[in-house]
Amino acid sequence: MAVTGDDPTATVLLDALARSGLPRGTHSWVTAALWGDEALEARAEGREIPDPRPTAPAPPPPGRVRRAYLTRIRVQGFRGIGRPAELVFPSGPGLTVIVGRNGSGKSSFAEAAEAVLTGRNPRWDAMPTGWRDGWRNLHYDESTEATVDLLIAGDEAPTRISRRWNGDSVRSARGEIIRPDGTVTPLRALDWGEDLVRYRPFLSYDELGRTVTGRSAELYDTLTSLLGLTGLADAERRLARFCDTLAKRRDRPSRELPRLLDSLRACDDPRAARAVELLTGPGLDLAALRGLAEDDGPSDPALHVVMRRLRRLSLPERVVMSDVVNELRGAAMELAMAAGSKGDHAHGVVRLLEEAIEHHGRHPTETTCPTCDTPSALGSDWVRRATARLRALRPQAAAASAAYERAEAARDQARFLLAPAPGWLPPDSELGRVWSLWESGATITDLGELAEHIETVGRSLRAAAVSARREAGERLEDPTSGWAEEAERLASWLDDAQDALGARDTLGEAEAALTWLSEQARILREQRLGPVAAQAEQVWFRLRQERHIDLQGMRLIGRGARRRVEVDVTVDGVGDQTSAPGLLSQGEFQALALSICLPRTLVEGNPFGFLVLDDPVQAMDTETVEGLSSVLAEVGRHRQLVVFTHDTRLPDALRRLGLPATIRTINRDAMSNVWVSDGSERA
Repeated sequence: MAVTGDDPTATVLLDALARSGLPRGTHSWVTAALWGDEALEARAEGREIPDPRPTAPAPPPPGRVRRAYLTRIRVQGFRGIGRPAELVFPSGPGLTVIVGRNGSGKSSFAEAAEAVLTGRNPRWDAMPTGWRDGWRNLHYDESTEATVDLLIAGDEAPTRISRRWNGDSVRSARGEIIRPDGTVTPLRALDWGEDLVRYRPFLSYDELGRTVTGRSAELYDTLTSLLGLTGLADAERRLARFCDTLAKRRDRPSRELPRLLDSLRACDDPRAARAVELLTGPGLDLAALRGLAEDDGPSDPALHVVMRRLRRLSLPERVVMSDVVNELRGAAMELAMAAGSKGDHAHGVVRLLEEAIEHHGRHPTETTCPTCDTPSALGSDWVRRATARLRALRPQAAAASAAYERAEAARDQARFLLAPAPGWLPPDSELGRVWSLWESGATITDLGELAEHIETVGRSLRAAAVSARREAGERLEDPTSGWAEEAERLASWLDDAQDALGARDTLGEAEAALTWLSEQARILREQRLGPVAAQAEQVWFRLRQERHIDLQGMRLIGRGARRRVEVDVTVDGVGDQTSAPGLLSQGEFQALALSICLPRTLVEGNPFGFLVLDDPVQAMDTETVEGLSSVLAEVGRHRQLVVFTHDTRLPDALRRLGLPATIRTINRDAMSNVWVSDGSERA
């Protein structure tokens, strides 16, 4: 709830603000907090703060409050009341006590009157489902309705307010207002909404108990509403909540920094290490950090190309390697079998003769033997003899020649497998080192050794290649090795850090505004609560009788979830705001609650000249009841009090002390017929 332009509290605060000498920025935060959430949001965003104050001239100050007094309560078919029953009261100040045993219908009258004016009753919220289902009277089949007649000062006749329940829910009533001139208007035309909350003219035993033993925030809200400080309290809470939000925004980067650093240190990318260096250095270079966060691509583009090639890298299949190894070993076995045989010897001679004939064919004029220098050794006759010998030796050398040919073919296959590493492959990588060893096998001439090399190193080569391809695939899925995610996290942290700088600057002004507003709220609370607290002390003085328990005062302190009313009580002259109330009995608690609640009836701006009290005597001892009777009689001199009670000690005390009061007796039979004893008895 925001204060409004015509709220007297707003006027007081704005006057104080004009005289405060606060800086313009701080001044605007106070104004925004007063005008509401929309204005506060506008101030935070640097927009113009909307001003809810009316532009038209302010209306003239209202005259004296026109108080309303109860003249009649009429009920039928509601709770314990069956056929129509009514209570009639003299209009104007005075004390009326309605006495009846439990179950006589007293609370039904009180709750019906409250339901007529407010549409609800706090007691309903705490009642079990069985009660909510059975709130309609069981002995009466006609309509359920209740009527309250109020005589408003200045009117010649009462205003009648009525509700009728047509549905199954206790909250399903519909009502109307009949003005003194006979005009019928809807209930909303009564226009008592805020006043019914602020000056609530109904007080039950349960509410009295919650006043001092329930949630302290409830009493705080009741008193701030009564004193016209609800808007101010909301403004203070609103600004405090905004300051808390700013403080969290300011502190968020510091809270998140350790986790960010741990995450960056776990990343292998060199940019992560650089970010850690900048974040832990003596100065925070936001521009450099932002540059790192925006560089979320691969740290080494050339390496990225290597990764793409690695992912497509192909190697000889395992079965191909196995076939070459088997062929090498088979050729080696055949060579071993042919070694030293006549065929092997013939194969050697055949190779020599073929080479010699080939040499002579290239140099036909040369007749000297190139190996032994014998002159005229070569010629056409030698060629003829050599050719004839070849024809004779080739059949003998056929098997050995085939073995040698197979061996050479196997070597060619092995050399094809032992291809050198691609030029783009880093030689210092694991695959590069294994591949270097692999290609060195091309210099091996022994077929067995070559087969062993291909078999052993080939397995290592394939394993290294599979691992490299898998790693390349993973790197290509995230070419930054996790840096992209870290860059995003760093960018988010930098956004928070930038926001924190703005929040820090804003928070200084907002906290100064909150300090000023809280001090003004404290001053206004003390000023306005003072008369109410003084009246509460006077009421307590009469209620306490001979007890050495003093009510020293009340204070409204705290805000938000920590708001509370602090009641200072001393027992035997010893005061302890925390432990002393714990020494009070239930009856003393009840009396303390009455001391706090009754003064709100006497507040000058209260439009209700009446207060309905339901069972305020419970748990009180006889001495306290006598004190209560004198308090009620005194309040009755200024306001209309209607007290429902089952305890005859109250009317007895009124009679014994000769205090002015109208005492009536209420009765109810087994069929929910309720009646009031004939005539009124004055105490």
